[in-house]
Amino acid sequence: MDLSVDCAIRRWIEIRASRLDRRALEIASSVSVSSRLEARSPADPHAVAEWERRHGFELPEGLKAWLMLSDGLYAECPLIHPLSAIGPMIAFAKVPGLFIQPESWFELGNPPTEPICVDLAYRGPDGDCPIFTSGDDQRASTPRLIAAGFDAWFLGVLIEQGREYWCDADFASLGDPWLEHRKQAPVPHLPERLALYMNRVWILIQQGFDERTVADRLGLSRGDVESIVRRIQHAEPDPLHD
Repeated sequence: MDLSVDCAIRRWIEIRASRLDRRALEIASSVSVSSRLEARSPADPHAVAEWERRHGFELPEGLKAWLMLSDGLYAECPLIHPLSAIGPMIAFAKVPGLFIQPESWFELGNPPTEPICVDLAYRGPDGDCPIFTSGDDQRASTPRLIAAGFDAWFLGVLIEQGREYWCDADFASLGDPWLEHRKQAPVPHLPERLALYMNRVWILIQQGFDERTVADRLGLSRGDVESIVRRIQHAEPDPLHD
């Protein structure tokens, strides 16, 4: 059954109440929903489960709860994409030390300034997935962690009526999403046969060769090279594997 946006929000708050910050919850519950926020028909729970199976990551519980009430949230632009549009993040900004972005980075929404993304590789102390901006080299904007989890970010969106509050001049970033990913996410597994190529791959990548060229030079598949680079990004290669 389709719900109005205010009914969907009230229902989401009821579902997530035990996990939400009490003060923020009180504020969000008292806010009159702006007409600029739009809900959609609910997502099919089977489609949500299939998305997780296909991508190999579990979505945050708060996000799943919202999608099953409204498949996305709009305020002229999608603050939250419909499930079918939540996909791997497209990089708009160069990140030092990052050659191939983590497979766990997904674009969650696309408000006017720059995309909002979620890292599904790890959970914070509250069990939620961190939210960050994609960054944009054309705007001289670097990726920033803007919320410790989906629930905290979404509450802020509701309180601010869909306004990009994380773009305010006095907004305090929570850090660098790539550095935090390296600290918190598990190190990607690499088969021993590929570990032998780590140093050679790393040297070629640092020299500016793309994955396809590196693969051709070393007789590997492009997927093999990407796996090696993702592993290297977490730790320097072992010299013994030269």
